[in-house]
Amino acid sequence: NAVADPQAAFGQGSGVENSATLGYEAEAGQDNFVYVRMRNRGGSAANNVEATVFWAPPSTLLTPDQWNPLGSTTLPSVPTGDQLTVSDAIQWQAADIPAPGHYCFVALIGATGDPAPAPADFLDWDNFRSFIRNNNNVTWRNFNVVNNTPPAGAQPPGFVAMPFLMAGAPDKARRMRLEIASRLPAKAEAMLEMPLEWAELLKVAIRPVKGADRERRGVVAIKPAGRTAFADVVFPAKARIPMRLIVKIPEDMRKQEFEIYARQMYGDEEVGRVTWRLAPPRKPQ
Repeated sequence: NAVADPQAAFGQGSGVENSATLGYEAEAGQDNFVYVRMRNRGGSAANNVEATVFWAPPSTLLTPDQWNPLGSTTLPSVPTGDQLTVSDAIQWQAADIPAPGHYCFVALIGATGDPAPAPADFLDWDNFRSFIRNNNNVTWRNFNVVNNTPPAGAQPPGFVAMPFLMAGAPDKARRMRLEIASRLPAKAEAMLEMPLEWAELLKVAIRPVKGADRERRGVVAIKPAGRTAFADVVFPAKARIPMRLIVKIPEDMRKQEFEIYARQMYGDEEVGRVTWRLAPPRKPQ
C-alpha cells in the first residue's frame, strides 16, 4: 500500500533503515507502490535525481536482458550528509504485475553531474562486472523471505522449494560455476534440483525426480551448513537454466530464521547471487 509520508516511514530515523524484510512481497490483483531509498555521500546536494526501477526473475546472474521496466520517479534534491532519503511512490499497475512468485528489483539512479548507466551498457561483459562491483548508480535486491513451514501438498513432502535461474552471459559462452552456501540447523536437509542434462555437464551423481512433469530433472544433496561448489563449466550465452533449492527445516526449529544463498562465480569473482531467508510464518496484520 501507499504511505502518506515515505520519508518518515522508510527514511533516516524510521527504525527500518537496515531491515532485511522490508517490503519483500508484491501483492497480485492490486496496484502496488515501490519506493527507492538512497544516500548522498558526496560534498554537495544531488539535484534532479531520477530513479528507474525494473523487475526480473530471481537469477544468480541478473543480466539486463532479464529486466522488465516497472517505472521511474524524480527527486528534486538529495541532500548531502549520508542521510537515507526516500522517493515518492512509483505506482506499479495491477495489470503489469507478473504472476505470483519471487522476483528481483533492479534500480538505476542518476543525477545532474552523475548520470546513471543505461541498461544497454550492461550487455558488455566487462562493463557488467565493473558496474556490479564498483558503481554507485545501480543496485539490485535479489533477496527473498520464505515461510520455513512447508505448504500443504509440498513436493517433496516436508520441504520448502525455492526456484531460481542460472543464466549465461549476454554476449557469448563463458566458463562459470555455481556455489550454494547454507546456514541451516543440525538435522536440516537440503537438495538442489536441476535438469538432468545440466547434471551430466557438472558430472554430479543425481537422483531422478519421479513424475511425468519432472522426468528430465533430478536432485543432488547440498551441505546443510557450509559451502557446496560445483565444477566450472561453460554456460551458453543467454542460457536460462531452471533450478530449485529444496530445504527441510526440523519442526522444532521452525520458529527460528535461517539463510541460504546461491551465487554464480566467474573465476574468483562473484557476479551474482540469490539469497533466501527461511522465517516463521508472519502473523496476520
